[in-house]
Amino acid sequence: MADHLSEEEQIEAFKRWWAENGLQTLLSIVLVVGGYFGWQGWQQHQQDQAAEASDLYTEMVKIVSSQAPGERLNVAKRVAVEASADQLKQDFAGSGYAQFAALLKAKLAVDNNELDAAATELQWVLDAGPELETERLARLRLARVEAARGNLDTALQMVQGIDPAEMKSAYEEAKGDFYVQQGNTDSAFTAYQAALEANQSTDPTIGSILQLKISQVQPAEQASSEVEAAEGDSQ
Repeated sequence: MADHLSEEEQIEAFKRWWAENGLQTLLSIVLVVGGYFGWQGWQQHQQDQAAEASDLYTEMVKIVSSQAPGERLNVAKRVAVEASADQLKQDFAGSGYAQFAALLKAKLAVDNNELDAAATELQWVLDAGPELETERLARLRLARVEAARGNLDTALQMVQGIDPAEMKSAYEEAKGDFYVQQGNTDSAFTAYQAALEANQSTDPTIGSILQLKISQVQPAEQASSEVEAAEGDSQ
């Protein structure tokens, strides 16, 4: 008996195997090969999208940075910045660049006392599902905008009941400011003290401002006790 199939038998065996399995095998190959090139194409598309979004945002920052500190953008520059921001929000809505663009657009609106427009941009950021750091920043800014619009209860609700992490000092200071606007100096004093304790900034100005705010809402009896203690130490 032959140790191997004849050429004709091999051909017949292959035909039977192909009839039973050929289509499935071919489909698997197509899917594997197509999936590979599809993945490569998707990655390239993502890189191209990221590069385009980065270019748009970088141009926005350049325009804003071209102004002197404290100087507002002229009409032409602001229109250019807002157009880029809107394009990022429309074409790259899921990207961090779009969220940062909305934050920048909100800042320009605040600078021009357009609080409703600023609130709309900041709410868009929150609705976009940002990273926690971006969410905390947008939430704090929106709370301050709401306070400026006279919605103090809303502003306080926005900065309470969450973990502000490294922004704890800024959140506590905002609470203190909102309480002052409400005339609740006791709660403001507590918040400002918490802000000072959480302050990790190397800028001494921030600590000085918090100390000043504390002194303005400090309970009379406590202020008197501190004065007496200071006088006793000087004797």
